[in-house]
This record gives sequence, C-alpha cells and structure tokens, in this order.
Amino acid sequence: MDNTNKNILVIDDNLTVCLMLKSWLRKKGFSVDTAASVKEAKQKVKEQPFDLILSDIRMPDADGFSFLSWVKKYDSDILVIMMTGYADIESAVESMKSGAVDYISKPIEPEQLFKKIDEAFIRQERMLKQTRFLDIFIKFPDEEYKKLYTQFDQAAENNQHRLIIGDPGTGKLSGARYIYEKGTHLSNPFVIFDDDKSANRVNSYRTSSNGRDEKSPLMRKFREAKGGLLYIREIAYLDINQQDELLNILTRQKKGDDFIQVIMSSDVGKDELQKRLIPKLYNLIIQNCIILPTLKDKTEVVIFLAHHFLQFANATLNKQIESIDPAVEMRLTEYGWPENIQELKNCIIKAALLTEGKIIPESIIPELFVDKTKVNNRGLLLNPIEGLRKEYYEKEKIMEALELAKGNKTMAASILNIDRKTLYNKIKLYNIFINN
Repeated sequence: MDNTNKNILVIDDNLTVCLMLKSWLRKKGFSVDTAASVKEAKQKVKEQPFDLILSDIRMPDADGFSFLSWVKKYDSDILVIMMTGYADIESAVESMKSGAVDYISKPIEPEQLFKKIDEAFIRQERMLKQTRFLDIFIKFPDEEYKKLYTQFDQAAENNQHRLIIGDPGTGKLSGARYIYEKGTHLSNPFVIFDDDKSANRVNSYRTSSNGRDEKSPLMRKFREAKGGLLYIREIAYLDINQQDELLNILTRQKKGDDFIQVIMSSDVGKDELQKRLIPKLYNLIIQNCIILPTLKDKTEVVIFLAHHFLQFANATLNKQIESIDPAVEMRLTEYGWPENIQELKNCIIKAALLTEGKIIPESIIPELFVDKTKVNNRGLLLNPIEGLRKEYYEKEKIMEALELAKGNKTMAASILNIDRKTLYNKIKLYNIFINN
C-alpha cells in the first residue's frame, strides 16, 4: 500500500509514546504529526486534512469519547483508532460503536499497529469504491435526459474526448464521472484539472530539453491521469499556453493502454467559447459537444431528484426522513432553480438538517426560500442556498457551504463538489475562521 500521501496524527500525553509511534510510522512512509492534548489535537485537525488519528483513550484535558465525537462531526472522513491500556478494553470496544474504526492495546506492537492501519485504509477504500458514484449522473424520467445517456454511452464505449456544456449545477462533473465509470479505464485514475485563478498563483515553468514545460499544471495532471480520464473544468478560462497544450493532448495522443480520455466542461455557450478559444481548439471540440438541460419547468425531474437527494442526506447525516410534505414539493416545483441540480441538492440537504421528524415539514419553507430582498452587508443573500449562487465569490461559497453543513468538512466538500483536501487548502488560502 502506498503511504506517501497519508497523513496521521498521534495523540498521547506521553511524549515518549508520541515520538516512538512517529518514528515507526515515518519509516513506513506516512506523514506524521503529534499532539499532547485534545486541545492541541483539535487545532491541528482544523489546520490540515488528516487521514487517520491514533488517539489515547485517556487524556488529561478530555476523554477519548468526546474527542472522537468532535472528529466525526468536524470531518467524518477521518479514521480514528483508539489506543488503550488493558484495563480499558471495554471502553475501547464501546468507542467503536461511537465511530472509531478500531482500537489497539498498549504496549503497542509495531506489526500489529501497521496491520490495523492497513486494514482501516483498505476498508475505507472499499467503501469509497462502493459509494464513489452515488451522486453520479442520475437517469432521470425525462426524454431530453434519455438522449444524453446515449451520448455519454457512446463517449464511454469509444473512449472519445468530449466537451460538456451546461449552466452552473447542471451535472457536468457527474457526466464526466458517468463516462469514466462506463468506460474501459475504471481501474485507472480519474483526475480533475481545475486551475485556481483566484489564488493569483504565478507558475514558474522550466523548459526541458524536449521543449515541454515540466511544471505546467495541466501537463502534470495529464501525466497523473495515465491510462484513465482527465476532466478539465471550465476550458473558457484556460490561458493561451494551456489551450495550446490541450490542443496537443487532443491531437497527438495515440490509442493504446496508456491513452488518456479527456472530458472538458464549460459554463458558457458556443458563441462565447468561440470568442475565448483559439480557432483550432474550438473547431476540434465543438463538433460533438454534449449540452446539458436545465431544471426549469421540469416538474417530474425536480420531484424525482428531491427524493433521490433525500436518501443521500439520510445516509450522510444519519437521518431517517421518510417523505416530503406535499406543500414543500409544490414549492420545489414552482422554483426556477438557477443553479440547477447542485442547488436542489443543497436545498434538500438543508431541509434534512432542519427536520427533526420523519417528514420534511411545510413550516421550513421560509428557511429554504428566503425573501430575496434580505441581504447582508456584503451584498449576499442571508440564506445559505442563495449565497451559493455567487459563482465568482469562492470564499463566500465556501463559508456558506460550511454554514450549511454545520461545520462538517466532508459534507461541505460534497456541497462544493471538491475533495476534502482541496477544501482544507481553500480554507487556509482564504484564512477562513471556523468556530467549532
């Protein structure tokens, strides 16, 4: 198992134990940090995305159960293994019912520890494979969408490059994932290129002897996707150099085991794309592009999706909501959904968070569809759903997603359609303070 990208936090008030475990784990290739108290551990978890935590069950400032509960609410993707003395075995077993993935008794045997860590990551990977495409492009009960499935299937079966055009939230990423899952390279990488212009990053390219830019972000992602699928978000915002690189990728690849399928997306339509892209690239990708429909006036699709996302919310939030009040359903179908599927998904997640019983009640409608004249001093709508419509205000979108998810990083990343490590990087980049 490749451990080079795995981050582990060791928590124990015994410095000797911390240093010993840190030494063992580093020799196995893990990146390791330590904390001597729960307070220090919480601060470190807020600052970086740990994959696994080894925590003593007894700490001077708090017990392992309260810390475990906090971790599961803050970032439910973090695995936790509890460390305990023989006298606390019963408590350790109980901790597994509260969300710990395993426990290990002191004194710790290194080989047993490595085995438990490997098993924890293997179980997590299997679960991710089972749920990775839970939110994949859903087969809606609508003729317009049925035509899309044919286009997606053709792209997947023939391993063809494709451009997907659609308004914000219409499912471009889900469409790319559908093509990946149905294609011939499921065992190879699915890689996303999303150049972050908001960070005002200056790329320092170094030209190699063969003339290629070794540090080009696009080329790095292309090589990372070897044999798999490269998804390029928002090609309209690629600079001239990146457009030229993309043109070379699309025209010079030879079909074979290492062939990389490229799926591109754009929020802007054909006319605007023609203005922004170099002619050769535009003419190449526009011929067989896939155009996604919006949710406007699609009553049956909206209801279908609302119930689909309710199941997703139940599984993610550990809820048992059985239905949606008819008045809420009616309001959902009357609304225009300018941010389409993603906005509807966020709305149902918020509804589930606000619901205590078995039915999403009519009483929460004002919370879901706030008066659009109510804005805060930043000019953003007070309702979190509305705030997410500010496409070019990335910091505000992240803050609103965190508020909507009540601070849970896994849920916030799902809302934003990014991975949790990217979310942590964005939080640090924009200096977003999280009070939990």
